[in-house]
Amino acid sequence: MTAEPRWTPAPRGGLIPLYPLGFGTILGKSFGALRGNPRVLLGFAMAVQIVSTLIGTAAIGAVAFATFSRLDTVAEFSEEYELIAAGSALVTALVTIAVLLVTGVLGIIVQAVVVGEVAHASLGERATLARIWARVRPVVWRLIGYYALLVAAVAAAVAVLVGIVAGLAIVETWAGVLAGVLALVGGIVLYAWLGTKLFVVPSAIILEHATIRGGIARSWRLIGGRFWQTFGVIVLIGLIMNTAAYAVGMPFSFLGGAFTSVFAPTGDPDASAVIAMVLTVAASQIVTLVVSSIGVVVQATSSALVYIDARMRREGIDLRMQSYVERRDAGAADAGDPYAFDPGAVAPPRAPEPWQVAPPAPPYGQAPPQYPQAPPYGQAPPYPHAPSPFGQAVPPAPDPGRPAPRWGQYAPTTPPPPAPAEPVGPAAPSSPPAPDERASGGS
Repeated sequence: MTAEPRWTPAPRGGLIPLYPLGFGTILGKSFGALRGNPRVLLGFAMAVQIVSTLIGTAAIGAVAFATFSRLDTVAEFSEEYELIAAGSALVTALVTIAVLLVTGVLGIIVQAVVVGEVAHASLGERATLARIWARVRPVVWRLIGYYALLVAAVAAAVAVLVGIVAGLAIVETWAGVLAGVLALVGGIVLYAWLGTKLFVVPSAIILEHATIRGGIARSWRLIGGRFWQTFGVIVLIGLIMNTAAYAVGMPFSFLGGAFTSVFAPTGDPDASAVIAMVLTVAASQIVTLVVSSIGVVVQATSSALVYIDARMRREGIDLRMQSYVERRDAGAADAGDPYAFDPGAVAPPRAPEPWQVAPPAPPYGQAPPQYPQAPPYGQAPPYPHAPSPFGQAVPPAPDPGRPAPRWGQYAPTTPPPPAPAEPVGPAAPSSPPAPDERASGGS
């Protein structure tokens, strides 16, 4: 007696369909992921970015106030005044750079958490922050090292370009200006190109536990052939979020001017300045910060989706994801990791089309084969015969010596009849014998 198959519910739908994604799906799901697990994406990610930005801004303001306030203790335009001003500016700049570096490290950790959440959401799982952090924690120092490598590379490139431009400007001003413009344009193009090619490095490091060098190589290969689609996703999301931040922050600028006249009708400059600063600057900047934080989450989500889509197309990871979902829903204790890299699953390079294959070169010293010559003007090319039905002989080719058939008639395929033999006439009479022959014959 065979057991009947047990009914199992349909697999839970995930964030994305488990097959290669289109451009619109990647773009739409980058925003739609915010609804899937808002506690992680809108709670943790946005809170870390907003709090770190506010603390960093407060730290820079406090240091600037503490250093520049010493200028009030010395006489203006004195030698000590200039030294204190230069020192205050240097200390404030160093603190600003340190705050930006710390904020960048926190930002890449937030991106790692978002990538982990998207990886679970694609499998139909709503993971907790602790489970996501368990995946991110082993590679967090690699992510920080990759971020430090990017910062060092950008700083070195900027230093080299500034040195070249400054050197040319010392020799010739116009040369320095021209070099500056070319360096600016070239730097933007190089940044866009490298930024697109390295777009999925954090995803490769997090989901495959790749090294920094391995993550860069993986991103380079996965984006190969899909550069413009990835670049389009980056540009469109950036445009959408910047437009949204500008549109949301604009009303606060108008409210600042309106409330100034309401709360300070006498035109007190101190009260007007405070109200305008609070409503115009502070409120609009906070709203812009919130929108920018959402943009960071959406951009990180798009990088994870581009990474998964590239692996679906090159390695068939969608099949492994489907198998993982089925085993998990069937109650398997260990369903494996569908995102683990398997070198044997990489699809071989696609063979080129026949029209892309160049004919082999002739041996050295031999001329290449000649192409068939076109028929003279007014003559049809000799088309080959169509294949005859099974069991029938192929009709012979028409005689080129015969005249062409008329319109609507087929050319005769039977051999032409033999030419008639020429008539044979009576034999010519023999000539009479010569006189000498008759004389000899008579003797």
